[in-house]
Amino acid sequence: MKRVNLLAILALSFSFSTFVACTSEDFVGSDATLAVTAQDEAQSANLSDIAVATTDEYVNSFDAAGFQAVSEAQKVNGIGAIDSGKVVITVDKTGITVFPKKICIDFGTGVIDKRGNTLKGKIYVIISNRMGVIGSTRKLEYYEFFINDNQLKGSKVVTYLGSNRQVTNTVVTETPSWSISVKDTIVRADGTKIIWNSERVRTRISNNATPLLYWDDIYSITGTSNGVNAKGVAYTVEITKPLILKGGWKFFVEGTVLTTSEKHTAVLDYGNGDKDAKATLTVNGVTKDINLRK
Repeated sequence: MKRVNLLAILALSFSFSTFVACTSEDFVGSDATLAVTAQDEAQSANLSDIAVATTDEYVNSFDAAGFQAVSEAQKVNGIGAIDSGKVVITVDKTGITVFPKKICIDFGTGVIDKRGNTLKGKIYVIISNRMGVIGSTRKLEYYEFFINDNQLKGSKVVTYLGSNRQVTNTVVTETPSWSISVKDTIVRADGTKIIWNSERVRTRISNNATPLLYWDDIYSITGTSNGVNAKGVAYTVEITKPLILKGGWKFFVEGTVLTTSEKHTAVLDYGNGDKDAKATLTVNGVTKDINLRK
């Protein structure tokens, strides 16, 4: 009789320890998944913003030039083109009165931009009107386009929402905003894929005292996103404190995002404005430093 009770106790103890181990592994797995998801989200948002900022830089300059070729020598098959170093921009219709236009920004086999990113391939931009017109749109599509060996597939639609004009002590400030709708797939160098969909508003909060330069502007970004991380796990994201992008830097420098996946949440904090490649990630009350991926 005593022998039977001992066996029963052993069996019960084994079952309980197995249950605890599995439950513990589930929590560890959820935390690990959240960490991966938060980093994948950060990388996707960063790559998306690089594509938008880069397009703004070249298309705005092209717009300021009236969508005209700089010289006959820089025309390709009679189509207007601006050659900016290794970057060649072409447009199917020159002038500022005929729309829509289709612009091609060609980075060739590789160009290092002002933020230190390596870009190659092409971005096609279909614009409905000059971007100073409220409601005008730019649709971005990619052809063999890469940022730091990450291939971007999909499309973005950027819509001009207008500008908030303020006058303080005779100083006029303009803070224009754009809505950005994104449907991206990112294929990394190791073959893993991230699906990233987003609805955000991008507001220029400073031109950095260089109104004729676009790459060094400062932006505030709000909104939401959702997708599937590199391990095939779905997630959603809400920006809880606006993301701040300082022109000339490759990562967000401020802001927080709340990531939800498998009913668990994580908070990613980009910091206090320092230009670095670091952020903090809080999962289950535990905060750790992480390095942002290019």
